Amino acid sequence: MKVDNGLSAYDLSPEQAASLTPRIFGHQELLMMTGDEKKIPRSRLVNKLNQLNFIDGSLSMIFFHPQHLRESLLLEARPEPCIGNDFTCHLVFNDPAPELTGYQPRFLMIDDGLGVMLAPVRLLGLNRHILTASLPEEGLMKTRRLTRRHRCRGIACEIISNGATYDGTLIDFTANAFSVQLSESGSETDFNHSGVARINLLQGGVKLYSGACRPLRNGSHMPDGRFVYAPVHEEIRVFPQRKTRNPRRQIAPSFTISFQHPFFRKRIERDIFDVSTSGFSIQDTPQEQMLMAGMVIPELTIHYAGIIEMKCSAQVVYHREDRENNLVQSGLAITDMDVRSYSRLNHLVGAHLDAHARVSTTVDMSALWEFFFDTSFIYGEKYQHLHPHRNSFKETYRKLYQDDPEIARHFTYEKNGKIYGHIAMVHAYEPSWVIHHFSAKPMESKIPGLLILRQIAHYLNGCYRFRSYGIHYVMTYYRPDNKVVSKIFGGFARELGNAKGSSLDLFSYLYVHTSARTNPLPADWTIRQCTADDFSALKQFYEKSSGGLLLDAFGLDAPMDALKESFRNAGFQRDCRTCCLCFDGKPKAFFIVNRSDRCLNLSDLLNGIKIFVTDDRPLEWSTLLSAISVLGSDYHEDQIPVLIYPVDYLAAQGIKTDKNYELWILKTDPFLEQYTDYMARKFRTKYRTTDGKNTPV
Repeated sequence: MKVDNGLSAYDLSPEQAASLTPRIFGHQELLMMTGDEKKIPRSRLVNKLNQLNFIDGSLSMIFFHPQHLRESLLLEARPEPCIGNDFTCHLVFNDPAPELTGYQPRFLMIDDGLGVMLAPVRLLGLNRHILTASLPEEGLMKTRRLTRRHRCRGIACEIISNGATYDGTLIDFTANAFSVQLSESGSETDFNHSGVARINLLQGGVKLYSGACRPLRNGSHMPDGRFVYAPVHEEIRVFPQRKTRNPRRQIAPSFTISFQHPFFRKRIERDIFDVSTSGFSIQDTPQEQMLMAGMVIPELTIHYAGIIEMKCSAQVVYHREDRENNLVQSGLAITDMDVRSYSRLNHLVGAHLDAHARVSTTVDMSALWEFFFDTSFIYGEKYQHLHPHRNSFKETYRKLYQDDPEIARHFTYEKNGKIYGHIAMVHAYEPSWVIHHFSAKPMESKIPGLLILRQIAHYLNGCYRFRSYGIHYVMTYYRPDNKVVSKIFGGFARELGNAKGSSLDLFSYLYVHTSARTNPLPADWTIRQCTADDFSALKQFYEKSSGGLLLDAFGLDAPMDALKESFRNAGFQRDCRTCCLCFDGKPKAFFIVNRSDRCLNLSDLLNGIKIFVTDDRPLEWSTLLSAISVLGSDYHEDQIPVLIYPVDYLAAQGIKTDKNYELWILKTDPFLEQYTDYMARKFRTKYRTTDGKNTPV
């Protein structure tokens, strides 16, 4: 019989339309009785048909030919609402309509990915594309898979085998295996299916999976022409293995995750079994597992208590079977996360480990001022400098500590509204964050200073690999005569002994009064913006004199438009430009002119000028002071802080400095883990678990 296809391939992608072509039914064994079947009443069949109609789902009709029993056809169908013993469905297929002369519908089949519902039917009518049949009193439920299979769409496949690449489409997927169909342009005759192949799965050019897979089925001679592969590895490494890992905990109430599965576009929700700031794991039954090691989830949301949401991207790094409990545990590594989401996650996990730890939560400003003055963090001389600007200073810190800007993070250790420890970070340069405001005071039997250090080490250890953070380097300024802080930062640099991993640069520090009258620059002396050649000269000087990380960490020759925009969106200002002082056209000194809100850093180290004197023979202090005065006109302030390198320049000029500052810089990848280990050894920055064992940060 010839069937009109009035419902042919409507609103379907090419992959979906191809799946609606009538094909040979290749699983005759499903129609045989094995004794493992479960009987299901007609009422359940009716409910399932109505559910499929409600969600615009489909079923399959199996057509038999009395003379060709081994060439049964499988046709897709969309059911109409069903009330009684009879049901109606619309056969759906591509043009041209299939030739069904001699074929009769014998079974309806509903595949839920794990098993199938089968029911013999009796044809009542086939008018054009509309089929009507009667349902039996009972059908059968047959389980055919250990893991649920999902139909996929829109996922391109690249199979790389023996140096050749073949294009195809992902047809269906389980956590243990998946099937692909070669594109029409791919030649199955020369396709080598015998060995392990590299398979890439992509959507819109975005790679969702890449891994070595072994062949399970060669479909070149099968009716559906599908090839089935299974991943070779059940565990992958997104990042190099770390000796020191953030602790992972089971937290109640549990976190949950939700995401759209990248292969079959179904919303998935699962409880998190255990979690850290670097990743988490979930548990499934073998039947319902749907994650494969290596699979990328571009958008995922972590929920806590039904209120707090944290968005990230993740990659599945392992799945492990627990046969005793009939469970499969899948581990996921967080591959990227925005600043606010990560801070929330870090705060929640940290609070479970230590209830007094706070990460970028709203701070009571009165408690903060009391802490700063009580710990002498704001001492007499420092307060003298900020006193004329105290109102703008208060507003700056209100925005930092209550508006939660992405450009800054703060860590406090609090109890009953009082602050006992504090440290902060600000995104000072495109590739770098500056640690500042480290201070603490005693709290009963605890040492808040060490607990704050543990907090920030824990925080950095989880986020430095995130692209969104731009945290390739961390740095801090400190007074060398502060022995404790010098041991915390400088001690590591000295122990590491590698200036490309952690470096120290000593600067002279003084305030320059810009309102004072200075002589103009002498003849043949000029100031200009740095050129590429100037940057090259500065790098050559710094490499020879220090060999450290400063120029890389400052990112001076790269644009900082994105960072300035982030500051502007948060209601702050940030700028940084590099100039050079030249004699007869040749650079003699370089200036890094930093602009930010006053007292964003209390010593104003982000709102002043850094000077590198590369050739001090003709450069007298009076000439340098004239250059500072010219550049200082940008600040509209009476005095600006100046850092000068090398540290002995001012002494050679007979100028007394206010103090010296050491600049410590750490390259986070791969040296942050070594720094975390150093802190754990030197300062016991470890979490103590309930079983008495120490877990490193």
